[in-house]
Amino acid sequence: MIEVPWMLEEHDALLVTLNSNALTNFLQRNYSKPWLKYLTEHSKNIEVNKNYNPTTMMYDVIFKFDLDPKKETFYRIKYNH
Repeated sequence: MIEVPWMLEEHDALLVTLNSNALTNFLQRNYSKPWLKYLTEHSKNIEVNKNYNPTTMMYDVIFKFDLDPKKETFYRIKYNH
């Protein structure tokens, strides 16, 4: 499982956890990042966890991408994560 932390404003954080269409739209807006495109295209499942951070007044969101072991290894080697 690949975990990707992201900081989002309340509106975006609520949307990505409410439904898969909003999550897909968010990921597509950031599709210019090759590593995110790879994760999105090869993940079997995406989980989203969010926590409010009062210091920044934003949400710390963790996207968890479930990949096949070979694809996960390739990702870690290619994108050094």
